[in-house]
This record gives sequence, C-alpha cells and structure tokens, in this order.
Amino acid sequence: MTALKTLKFGLEKFGDLDQPYMMTFSAVKYLNKQALRGLNVGSSLVEIHLPLPMELKAQNSIKYQSGQTETTGGLFDPTIAGVGESVKSWLTGGSWWKDMSGYSALMGKRPMDERDSIFRGAGFRRHTYSWVLIPKSNAEANIVQKIAMAFQVSGYPSRTALETYSRVIHPPVWHIKAINAGGPTGFDEKAWTMNPLPSVLETCDVQTSGVGGGMYTKSGRPAATKIDIGFVELEPAINSGGKLVSRSQLRMGG
Repeated sequence: MTALKTLKFGLEKFGDLDQPYMMTFSAVKYLNKQALRGLNVGSSLVEIHLPLPMELKAQNSIKYQSGQTETTGGLFDPTIAGVGESVKSWLTGGSWWKDMSGYSALMGKRPMDERDSIFRGAGFRRHTYSWVLIPKSNAEANIVQKIAMAFQVSGYPSRTALETYSRVIHPPVWHIKAINAGGPTGFDEKAWTMNPLPSVLETCDVQTSGVGGGMYTKSGRPAATKIDIGFVELEPAINSGGKLVSRSQLRMGG
C-alpha cells in the first residue's frame, strides 16, 4: 500500500540498537460497506512512523446487567442437594405452603437470589499512546510539527468537492501496528500493542510550551513536543478462536 504522505520521526535511528522497534499509523478512507472494511484497500491518506511510545495502553470494557435468566427459579436442580430438597418439598407440601402460611417469613426465610450478570455488549476498545518528541535537528523539528498537525487534522471530517455547503466526509480509519525494524528476533507485536483493530482517532493532545521549558530550536520550533493520542475501534471486537477480530473481519472469515 502506497501512502500519499509519509512522516517518520528519527529516521536515522530506526533499525539500530538504540531504536529497533517502531509504531506505524496508517489512515485510510472510511468505507461504509462492511465487506470492504476488513481489507486495507487503497492508498493511505497519511502514514506516520514513530518510536514505541512512553505510554501504550489498551482499554477493554465489557458490559453486564443484573438479571434473571432462569425464569422458573430453578424448578429442577440435578445436583444431589437440589434433588433432595425437591423430594423433601414434595413430601411436606413444598415451600409454597410455607410461604403462603407466613411460616417462611416468620423464620426469616427468603427466596434464593437467582440473578446473573447477563452480557449486554462489549464496549469499543480504546488505545492510547504518548510521546515526548525531542528533535535533534531542524529537519526533525519540522517533522515533529507535521506529525502533530497530521494527527490533529486527520481526526476531523474533511470537506467535499462539490457539496461543501451540505456534506462532509467521514474522518479516516486508522490501522495501527508495531514493527521490528532491526532489533532482536522473537519480536511479538501483540505483546506490545494488544493488536488494535481498525480504529478512529478520538483524542489528540499536543503540548509544546512547558515541555521543553520554553526552549526552542534554531528554526524557532519547540525544543520538545508532547503528543497524546487516543483511538477507539470502529467496530465491536469478537473472540474468534482466541484472538480478537472486528465484526467485518469475522464475516470475511477472520
């Protein structure tokens, strides 16, 4: 896949012992057709290469709700204790008689709590990354500025060619990967990134003043720039044979 614009920070360090691993963030056009989402088709709008971040976090949120799935309240329990109580209740008139007569209430008895935590859906996974980029040259300072701006701009919808008054284009979808650019063998991408699925950019915070103590480069750019970005996955994740895939990837045989 060819990127229309590629931005890479610290190019001279990628692949050596000081900086063997890197992250790639590729933004591609949003596709409404789910059948095409699992395919990283077309040229990326922008591709950004950065060192592994200071902070790399994957957030999972699974939603449950208290409820009762056994509507009979456990009418028949095949366990030894359950069978024994069923036989005893049948011989003595059952718990219903004790409830109606008030005997159960007198003895402080209450029905068994039959509630379960019932699955109500998984929240969209979120991935956050944080860097403090310190350029070592005017060229690197220029790249840092372009990277910060590219992340910010790509989070917003873009204008249309002929319907500027009434339509905008959905922000791009991001594909995120960690790459071994020359480090030790045995690099496991999932151990670092938790395998992000296609995502959209949700937050982008850029801090310049204060990070480098107000210092600047010879070209007048900040001596240090802190970038915090957060992505939310485009679709719900589904467990497919021990790995997480998106809904579209599952339907495409993932």
